[in-house]
Amino acid sequence: MKVYSYAAPQTFLDAVNVQFRLQSPGGGASSYAAEVQADSRQQALTARYSSGRNAFQVQARRQSDPVQKSETRSGTFAYSYSPTVPATGVALTNLSTYYSYSGSRSATQSTQVHSGGLNAGVRFSDQLFGSLNGAATLVDIQAGTYSSVQRSATLSGSLNYRKDATSASASPSLTVAEGKTRWTVGVNARTSLRDDLALSGTATLSSTSPPTASADLQYDASALLGEDTPRGKLSVGAAVTVPPAYTVSGRVRTTVNPNLSLGGSASFTPATRDVTYAADASGKLGPVYISASTSLSTRPNTDPAFSVNTSVSSQAAPAYGSLSVSYRRQGLNQSGNASGTFGYRTDKLDLSTTLALTATQSAGFTGAGQTPTPGPWQISGSADLTAAYAVQQNLDVSASLRYEPGSGTTTPTRLRYGVGLRYRF
Repeated sequence: MKVYSYAAPQTFLDAVNVQFRLQSPGGGASSYAAEVQADSRQQALTARYSSGRNAFQVQARRQSDPVQKSETRSGTFAYSYSPTVPATGVALTNLSTYYSYSGSRSATQSTQVHSGGLNAGVRFSDQLFGSLNGAATLVDIQAGTYSSVQRSATLSGSLNYRKDATSASASPSLTVAEGKTRWTVGVNARTSLRDDLALSGTATLSSTSPPTASADLQYDASALLGEDTPRGKLSVGAAVTVPPAYTVSGRVRTTVNPNLSLGGSASFTPATRDVTYAADASGKLGPVYISASTSLSTRPNTDPAFSVNTSVSSQAAPAYGSLSVSYRRQGLNQSGNASGTFGYRTDKLDLSTTLALTATQSAGFTGAGQTPTPGPWQISGSADLTAAYAVQQNLDVSASLRYEPGSGTTTPTRLRYGVGLRYRF
C-alpha cells in the first residue's frame, strides 16, 4: 500500500494506492499468477492459470472520473486447450475461445462493445488438416435520443492437403454485417512436374468482386550453367493472371554466392498496355543484411512511375537496428521516406542514428493553360544522431544532434544539439 500527498477537493481515498501480487513457484505441473491494483479512480485485475493442457486468463480494468462523471470499463476472458494428439487418425489439434468487453459512459452518452470468438484445428488424416475460426461483435451506442445497435459475425476456415510434392488448400469465409452477407473462397495448389519444374495456381471467388485466377510455372535452370552447378543457382519463371484484364509476366533469379542474390521481372497487360519492369538485390555484408529493389511502370499517355526501396538491418554486433529508405517519382510528383534506427557499438563507442523523415514535391501551376512546374519540397519529421563514449567503466559522455525541418514561415527549420553525462551505480 502507498499513500501520497493530496490537496482539496481530493479526499484521503484519492491518496491511497493498493497493489497485490501473487505468483506460483516455478517447476510445478500447474502455474498461476494474479495481480490487483486499486485506487479511488482506477482498479485493475490480471489473473492467469494453467494446468496440464488447459490455460485461462482474465483481465479487467475500471477507470472513473468523478469530476466529469464518466467511467470506462474493459475486460477479457480467454481459454485455450491443447489436447494430446494421437500419431494417426482424426484428432482435435487445438481449441481456444475468448470474450472481451469494453464500455464507457458519461452524463450524455454510453457505449458498449462485446466481442467473442472461437478457434479450432482438426486433423482428418495424415495428409488432410483443417481449421475453423468464428468471431462476433456487438456495438451498442446510446446518446440522448439517439440509439444504435450494430451486429457483425465472421466465419472462416481452411482445408489443407499435402502429399509428396503436391499441396492444395481452400480458404472460405463468410461475413454478416448490417444485414448484408459477403463470402469469399480462395484456392491454392502446387505440384512438382519434375525435380526442376513446379506448377502452381490460385483462384479467388467473391460475392463482391469478379473472380480472379493465376498460374505460375517455375523452372530451376541451374543445369544451363554447367552440370556441376548446384540447384538454386539460376531459376526462371512465368505467370499468367486473368480477369479483369489478363497479365503475363516473366522473371529470373540467380544466386551469385551465398551472400548475394539478384532478380529481375517484367509484366505486360495487353488491355491497358501497362508494362512494369522490376529488379532486386539482397545480400549480407558482414553482420549487415542489405536489400534493394526498383521498379518502372509505363502506360501510354501517362508519365512513367519509378520507385526505389533500400533497407539495411543487423542483429549481430557491432551493428544493430534496421533502416529503410524509399523514393518514388511520377512526372513532377516526387516523394521520399527514411525511417528506422541503425547504430554501431563497440566496447567504448556507441553511434546511432534515428530517422523519421518524409519529403514530398508536387507539380505547381502558374495559371490556366500554363506548363506545370516543380513545386517546393515539403519535409516533415526528424533526424537524430547520437554518439556516446565510455570514459570509465561506469561513466559515459554523449553528444547528440537533432534536425527538425520547418513547415512554411511559421515553423522554421531547427538544428538542435546537446551533451549528456551518465553514471551507472
